[in-house]
Amino acid sequence: MKKIFLLSILAILIFVGFAKKPPKNSKAKPISSWVEPPKPKIIYGKWAWIETDCCGIRHGISNPQNTSDEIELEIKSDNTFMEVHTKKNTLPRAGNIILFKENNVDMIQFNDERSAQYFLSNNNDTLIISWKHLELQTEKYIRKK
Repeated sequence: MKKIFLLSILAILIFVGFAKKPPKNSKAKPISSWVEPPKPKIIYGKWAWIETDCCGIRHGISNPQNTSDEIELEIKSDNTFMEVHTKKNTLPRAGNIILFKENNVDMIQFNDERSAQYFLSNNNDTLIISWKHLELQTEKYIRKK
């Protein structure tokens, strides 16, 4: 009985020893195969509104030409924003923003409103803010210089 018990323990120790064998170290990648990490998306700054593609019963494209309104959106690094219109009797809109990722998608939330996806062009000069995932509008801006 002792022999069977000792053989069982020995078999278990051998199995565990092989099961926990450390993986082989992989060779380092050659420098030519390294990929630069993506640059952080910087949406801070002043943006000029180009157009809004809206939804539902009001579906269509709005822009400064057909609305007689030019909008400047300023997003500050202290996570505040200010939206100013040139159209008469329009009050500026301001408050706080929250930038976050949801399912690996960049998101922005203005005040306590519904969050939107945002996309920044590769050369950082075009900003698209989209509520399409909620079947709402998409707004397009260009960076002001």
